[in-house]
Amino acid sequence: MNTSLPAADSEDRADLYLPTLRRQSLLLAVLAALFGALLTQSLVDTMQDTGTGWIGIAAVCVALPSLWLVVKLVRQAIGRAPVLRVDAEGIASAQLDATIPWQQLDDVELDRAQGGQLRLVLKADAARPDRRHFITGRNPARPVLGLHMLSVDQQEDAIDAIHMRLAPLRAQAGLGEAASRVQARAAAQFEHELDRRTPVTWALYFIVAANVGVWVAQVAGGISATAPKPAQLHAWGANSAASVLLDQEYWRLFTAPFLHGGAAHLGFNMLALWAAGRQLSRLLGNLQFVLVYLATALCGSAASLHFAGQSSVSVGASGAVFGVLGALLAVSWQYRHRLPPHDNRRLWMGLGLFVVYSLVHGFTQSNVDNGAHVGGLAAGLLLGLLFKGRFDQAQAPGRGLLHAGLGLAVAGGAVAFGVMSTPVPRVWPGPLYEAQEALRVVTPQFQQTFKGLEVAGQRRRQGQINRHQFLAYQERVAMPQCQRIAARLRGLRAPQWEPVGQAVQLYRRMCEVMAESIALELRKAREGAYVPPDLDARMRALDDEMTVLARRMAGLQRSLPARGKED
Repeated sequence: MNTSLPAADSEDRADLYLPTLRRQSLLLAVLAALFGALLTQSLVDTMQDTGTGWIGIAAVCVALPSLWLVVKLVRQAIGRAPVLRVDAEGIASAQLDATIPWQQLDDVELDRAQGGQLRLVLKADAARPDRRHFITGRNPARPVLGLHMLSVDQQEDAIDAIHMRLAPLRAQAGLGEAASRVQARAAAQFEHELDRRTPVTWALYFIVAANVGVWVAQVAGGISATAPKPAQLHAWGANSAASVLLDQEYWRLFTAPFLHGGAAHLGFNMLALWAAGRQLSRLLGNLQFVLVYLATALCGSAASLHFAGQSSVSVGASGAVFGVLGALLAVSWQYRHRLPPHDNRRLWMGLGLFVVYSLVHGFTQSNVDNGAHVGGLAAGLLLGLLFKGRFDQAQAPGRGLLHAGLGLAVAGGAVAFGVMSTPVPRVWPGPLYEAQEALRVVTPQFQQTFKGLEVAGQRRRQGQINRHQFLAYQERVAMPQCQRIAARLRGLRAPQWEPVGQAVQLYRRMCEVMAESIALELRKAREGAYVPPDLDARMRALDDEMTVLARRMAGLQRSLPARGKED
């Protein structure tokens, strides 16, 4: 709250702005304490496990910054000193070395984007040299006061009170209205125009709901909410070069951007989309926003075919998110003379740093599909330059539609070229996952069949069953099971250069050999003396082949590393 202390003369009135957001500081202090404790404990445990020395010093180095932050937040929460004082002398605050007189003040700006920062612009003759402090990075000619302990209404009251005192002084000096007030009024008018033309950003809501809805459907279908398997994602429509090219499943280019590798992956993408998507949808309108999202998602998927899609499956909306970011950067550059300058600079700085950091991070992580990021970003930059804002009154009728059609045509051509120029894939995940699922089912059946034969042969040698009973077990149980397993594995397309494909062939051949051996043994028992002379030789050859197959199976590594990438 702010407290006004009236005096006989209104110019002697003092406006005190006391902190009201104490609960937020206390909550942040608790969170900072918990985070610092967890980080310190994790560091200590890691150093103990690795046998690293200097554990105490490392723990102190981690705990001290957290303790300093906690103390600072608690002092903010319990402090009663005014955040800001505005009186006849000037502007005073505990954050300033001394009161700044009105005669030394040229302008005041309120930056709401960072929780409320009051930027004081001093006159050239009153300011110290315009050099940034080498530690804080702040410009002494533009002191900054943090108003985050004040509510939004208090911040507005404070900036109005300051300009009410500053305006007469500027008028007396013939300086006119402060630049910050002119910019603020222009920004408010521009925001009003955007709200009038796009009152509801329904396209953004729909796309976020679609991504979340697909994830909910995955979880409802039995897929892990935090770490789905690559085979499961592939079954739902994950992107893969082999599946798109060899299986001609081109629809995966569209479905993959709506799939995610867990709740965290989904959450980060949706937060980034929400932060940039609302502004872009207001600048371009809902329809053009949908076109940007879908076109850049397809371009990101096509680019992924050349990189992560070569050897793994890829999912995620990051390609489209980078497309939205790129389009927002391009639109803000295209209309840089129409958009509020202060907002534009902050937009370019914030989005630029985020894009650069994300790309660098992606190139250093093996499970991040940076190909989709680059493809989506490039497409977004192009579409942002071609699409026209809804507030652009200068464009001729139909010109915006022409530019949108041109942008979509270029994006479609890029997608087609990306698909047709894709190199030969290194991994064929469709048949691979199909073979893995088949092996998961038939392996216990195979082991049960051969275990049954082993037990039956042992009982016959011990005299518990006779030869006729043993042959009956082979004919009625073992041989049909071997035939069913071989028939199931025979239709699989598992690549022979993959261990899974080799395991499929070995299982299939062992079942075929066992079924043929049982058939020959039954034939020998029925025909007796009329058995062809080469039957025994064939049975011995099958026994030798079975020995070789069993040896190869024992040495084969049947497990594969999980292949999956998140973009």
